[in-house]
Amino acid sequence: MNKSNVVKTLNYIKRNGPVKTFYAIKERLRDEAEDKYEYVPISEETRLDQIRESLGADIKISVLVPAYETPKEYLKALIDSLIAQTYGNWELVIADGSASGVVTKTVNEYSDTRINLVKLSENKGISGNSNEGLLHCTGDYIGLLDHDDLLTADCLYEVAKKIRASRTDGIESQLLYTNEDKTNAENTTFYEANIKPKFNLDLLLSNNYICHFLVVKSELAKEVKFRSEYDGAQDHDFILRCTGSLQDRYGREYEKHILNISKVLYHWRCHESSTALNPTSKLYAYEAGKRAVSDYLAGRGMEATVSDLPHMGFFRVDYEPDIFTVREDVCALGCRILDKNGRVKDGVYDENGDVMFKGLSRHDSGGRLHRASCRMEVPYISVLGMLPNAEAEKVFKELLNREDSSKETDYKKLSMEFCNIMKSRGYRFVYDPDTVVKGK
Repeated sequence: MNKSNVVKTLNYIKRNGPVKTFYAIKERLRDEAEDKYEYVPISEETRLDQIRESLGADIKISVLVPAYETPKEYLKALIDSLIAQTYGNWELVIADGSASGVVTKTVNEYSDTRINLVKLSENKGISGNSNEGLLHCTGDYIGLLDHDDLLTADCLYEVAKKIRASRTDGIESQLLYTNEDKTNAENTTFYEANIKPKFNLDLLLSNNYICHFLVVKSELAKEVKFRSEYDGAQDHDFILRCTGSLQDRYGREYEKHILNISKVLYHWRCHESSTALNPTSKLYAYEAGKRAVSDYLAGRGMEATVSDLPHMGFFRVDYEPDIFTVREDVCALGCRILDKNGRVKDGVYDENGDVMFKGLSRHDSGGRLHRASCRMEVPYISVLGMLPNAEAEKVFKELLNREDSSKETDYKKLSMEFCNIMKSRGYRFVYDPDTVVKGK
């Protein structure tokens, strides 16, 4: 175990005690053993096809990088990843608050006119530097790239492709995000792919699952801007406020304008000082994230308390007096139903109707992304053990009374019918990991 892992383990024990730490380590070791991820870059044939397809593209994407004393080798790798893009209609805006001149010297090694260095008179922090860079972005969309990370060669191509496809469907994309993985300091190994679901507000309130690569419509990004008091979690705060702005603009239809691209298009570089490798290096960021969630809820008129989960950067939202009073869009909470061995056998379902988190013990968080411990919207829930509002309870009783008493009730089928009825009325379902029902 390296020094970083030792520090993380000791901090976890201090926060959560030895029992939870034992199960967390056990789960982590299992996940590492089962992780078969391998990043495969696009082929040369695909690369050439994308270049040809992108000729004359009319969607300009600004890639914004707030920089401060970025090591030369990292910045060069970042710039090279932009130059290698199969999509050519981009600009790179580097807002640099460095004093040493290393960023300027590195950028000056390149002659590509799409690279724009904005030299600041002082370092204004992540948010302040980003806001200065925003002023110089001329693209239709703005993508946010950390100064030591990388984009895959097909990243901007896939972003532009998604934007065009949504326009064909009559929707102007306002916010897009991609899957990501991690890479070592030397950029030779890729691991821990983060495969993200479609937009899920409740999951976003639990954790900034969107993170990288985030692309935002230029007008929206410049309207919302970044707030320095949330540095460390400025992206979480930024995404939440973008979401709030879209809710104000589009009402219940706002989610149609937030799109996920289900491909790994961003490499998050891990080194000793990065949050990716050592979460304890930015403890202040997690406190800022909790404040960002609280601020979003207060701004939407939702009375709630936000507390830390055992895993850093993950939160639980408890609404006052209850979720149904505050959230008119939610009709029922789903739960975890355990078998006699204490493992999940039922509770909530995915889009295919399969039980989510099936087989996990009640101590499992759901892996390194801790999804089983996060409140989130889910497609379907079991009527067994659910907590419904008055309308949902009425519908359930009507369906149950309709059942033939001479036959054993198929509760899975009943659950799907119940959920489809409530969905048709505009409701959604939220998984509550703290509601546990012991089965037989």
